[in-house]
Amino acid sequence: MLLVACSSAPAAPPSANPAETWSMYRGDLARDGHPPTAKLTDRTAPRLAIAWRAHLDGPVDGTPAVAAGMVIAGSAGGTLAAFDARTGATVWARHGLGAIAGSPTVAADRVYVGTLTGHVYARRLSSGDQLWDWKGPPNANVWASPVAYADLVIAGVASPYGDNPLVPGRLFGLDAATGRERWMMCVRPDCAAGGGVWSTPAIDASGRAFVGVGNPEDGLLAFDPSTGKRTWLASLYPDADRDLDIGASPVIFDLRGREVIAQAAVEGLLAVLDPATGDVVWSREIVKGSAVHGLIASPAFDGRLLYLGSASPPTGLFALDPSDGAVAWRRDTDLPVYSAPAVGNGVVVFGMGAVFGDLKTGSVLALSPSGNILWTYDTHSAVRSGPALAGNLVVVGDNAGDVLAFRPKL
Repeated sequence: MLLVACSSAPAAPPSANPAETWSMYRGDLARDGHPPTAKLTDRTAPRLAIAWRAHLDGPVDGTPAVAAGMVIAGSAGGTLAAFDARTGATVWARHGLGAIAGSPTVAADRVYVGTLTGHVYARRLSSGDQLWDWKGPPNANVWASPVAYADLVIAGVASPYGDNPLVPGRLFGLDAATGRERWMMCVRPDCAAGGGVWSTPAIDASGRAFVGVGNPEDGLLAFDPSTGKRTWLASLYPDADRDLDIGASPVIFDLRGREVIAQAAVEGLLAVLDPATGDVVWSREIVKGSAVHGLIASPAFDGRLLYLGSASPPTGLFALDPSDGAVAWRRDTDLPVYSAPAVGNGVVVFGMGAVFGDLKTGSVLALSPSGNILWTYDTHSAVRSGPALAGNLVVVGDNAGDVLAFRPKL
């Protein structure tokens, strides 16, 4: 087991493999968990074996990023670290940033990360040196991943866990070079409390952005990422004081030649909406959800099926027909699924494990296109992190603070 060094001096940069790239949450701006660089197949997945394991000072719930020959991960203990993607050796580590719940975002020579202390940091990718530090409004937390778009970094804020206190949900457009605030948008009228932004925005090829928002709206917000101008807000259900926030990121995909947006909800609903109007194309209740459960993990799409993890009974992974939400197959699991699935070529990879209760039980699974188990690895710790698939490299974090890397055996 590798331990993160306390020294701030960076090691020599590792050699990069351009094929091994997963630079942002869900792999691309569509947030479909199926970027072109995800090369793992149903033939190579059964040969996966642990390549290395590194340890951080708290749970690793965000998906690690993979770029420039490094794996970059953040912990609830407040450490952001980069590891050699081949060996797991620590390249650099920066401590005391505040708890990190989301995924790092890599763009060019920079890595951006948000914290539950309300900060967004820009760090030099090669060394971890700080470039700028933005601080959000009082009591606001940055739960999700910053979005690098054009010359901006977009960050959403929400309340601390338990909505204590309940703060206004807002989106900020920051200058990528300086961290200076270029625009701000409140989710609710008059910047009223609520409407927290818990998830990472998705952006389509025409420059339209979409993000889920929390109670009492519990819906999907469309906006212009360059200016922060609101386009529409579609509420998916009445909250009725049930605290059924939207925690999953939306997924942009093509449905028979038409762009649509899929949004999962902790209420247990999956809805597909029109990106221009916010009108619902179809919606279906997949499970009976509840606060911090239900469909809290972001879905994936591989061009054929939507893949959806459930943290409420029946727990497991659902494969859905994207045209109407009909269940193509379901793989039941003994543990809840908070891990956003990642899709390669004929393989779906995800983790299992709880937020409450027994946190020393968990695993990572790879399934075939028909839902059969191709491979599994017992982590002995809850896996809420969504995997990164970078080439044939699979990287995931767990509740024990481990970053685990797997490669197929030759």
